[in-house]
Amino acid sequence: VLTDNFIILSFEDHNQLCFIQFAKAMDSPDVNKRLEKLSCVDSKISYVDILGPEGRRMKRHLAINCVQDLVICWWSTTSDGAWPWSPISCQRDRANLLLLGCAHGKLEVLSYVRTERDPLEARFSCLQPQQVLTVERSVPTAQEPAADSCVYKCARSRIQRAAVTRIPLPAGATSCCRDATEDKLVLGCEDSSVVLYEGCGQVTLLARAELLPAVISYHPSGALLVVGSSQGELQLFDTALSPLKIQLLAQDYSPEATLQFSKHCEVPTSLIQIQWAAPPGAFPGPDSVDIHDLLLVRFDKGPLGVLHFKLGVLTRGQLGLVEIIHQYIRYDEIQEAVNVLSTMNWNTVGQQCFICLSAICNHLLKQKLTPDREAQLEASLGTFYAPPRPLLDRTVLEYRDPISRYARRFFHHLLR
Repeated sequence: VLTDNFIILSFEDHNQLCFIQFAKAMDSPDVNKRLEKLSCVDSKISYVDILGPEGRRMKRHLAINCVQDLVICWWSTTSDGAWPWSPISCQRDRANLLLLGCAHGKLEVLSYVRTERDPLEARFSCLQPQQVLTVERSVPTAQEPAADSCVYKCARSRIQRAAVTRIPLPAGATSCCRDATEDKLVLGCEDSSVVLYEGCGQVTLLARAELLPAVISYHPSGALLVVGSSQGELQLFDTALSPLKIQLLAQDYSPEATLQFSKHCEVPTSLIQIQWAAPPGAFPGPDSVDIHDLLLVRFDKGPLGVLHFKLGVLTRGQLGLVEIIHQYIRYDEIQEAVNVLSTMNWNTVGQQCFICLSAICNHLLKQKLTPDREAQLEASLGTFYAPPRPLLDRTVLEYRDPISRYARRFFHHLLR
């Protein structure tokens, strides 16, 4: 964990955390006064003993909340089983999720718990800094693979599980990622399937990837996600899990289902991380001018790379829900546009929903009505009139009049 005020390090072979406190913050509004090297900073180093099996070599993960006053340290339950020469003596030693407080220049263990299943991911909520979100998977030998999306609450220096949602899967989970709203959870599975679970509407979507999903990253806009394999392949999906083709910048137009790094550079190690260059919790609105078109790719023991997505002038460099749907309409892929609209939430992004619904309806109402177009119009209007989640009163009042005009036009279109 690296912040402007301190660094926290974990060790694979020691039950300790290293806390490095800076004498003054690294960040400064004056660019000329910012320090580029950590060696130039006065620091105080201390160590904190943590729980866990002794003498085990395991990967201990760290995460910090947005307020930077709480930290979690967690590890997989598959790596902490009892050994004949090193038995686990008590429940305290079986804990694999630790809550630590970070205040007044020191780090201390506040509470601990053992997860019911093997954690695939654990992090603090960007919206609720006192909540920890985990994804826990079933054991590899389970006949009915599933993943648990859990919420742990941190209160009075204690961490306790408050809610759990079980998501059935076609195969064991290998990777996962949440969108910026924390409502959608994407899971990659051992059989190359990709599962998207939407918590608010309790809707599950499934698609088949062209690769084995080892890493997943949601774009900050929530419009698309990138799935990567350990072999260095990338595949794009929109938020309705429709695949998007990709190619490196070239004179010839020849998009492919996946982008393979091995075709363009020598990659001796496996891909272990992909991440969009954006601040945590970034969620641009329809009027946002922020552009997120840089994707970090990190391979085990190097190298590092950055993919720069060239998004064109028509989209103003944006890669949001509105831009994706407009591109679908431009190439007459209306069903894909309707599918994306169906995943959007009128209560949180109502303006974007209305822009997209208007674009789809205007395009379809200009054409001769066919059974397919009729179904697409019904599905588009149905996102407002029969939504998977109840609409707030203010949402209904704001959009019912303009949408009723589209419904009236559709009715007259049917009578022709």
